[in-house]
Amino acid sequence: MAARDGLILAAVTVVVSTLTFLTENTFLSTLLWLVKLVGSIWLLRVIMKRYAADHPDESVFGYGVIVCVLSALVCAVWAFVEYQFIFPDAVAKAFEQAFESFEQMGATMPDGVEDILLKMEDNYAQINCITTFFWCSLLGILFSAILSRTGKPKSVFTDEEMKQNNDEFNF
Repeated sequence: MAARDGLILAAVTVVVSTLTFLTENTFLSTLLWLVKLVGSIWLLRVIMKRYAADHPDESVFGYGVIVCVLSALVCAVWAFVEYQFIFPDAVAKAFEQAFESFEQMGATMPDGVEDILLKMEDNYAQINCITTFFWCSLLGILFSAILSRTGKPKSVFTDEEMKQNNDEFNF
């Protein structure tokens, strides 16, 4: 069940990520990213509420974390596939634009920085895969914690204390 929910949650990111690569418009890409973020949070909320209804005695937070980590794994693999196989020229184009804008400012790079950036460009798919996994997992843990607290309100008093208070105030 968690694997299925993780795949559903990852599908949102996979679709929007692919659409972002296909658009050249920065505003549209930003709008898509915001829609993906809000949609992912909403979908995670729906998944966690459904799980809480089906499993009232189990941790909703733990389930949310499992779903998000599985989703992060799928998103990370997809990010690798995108940069390594589907859109390999996107990395070269982005680094080329960064070098050009740096030169247009009239700045010079410190010694060794250009070599480091070129090595990063060569390994960008792997670097992005790892950072995507950690970033998506971290956000998933954060939102799972937040959403697990937004369920039904819980009393800070035990049942016995509530009964005692009710008895004291009944005239």
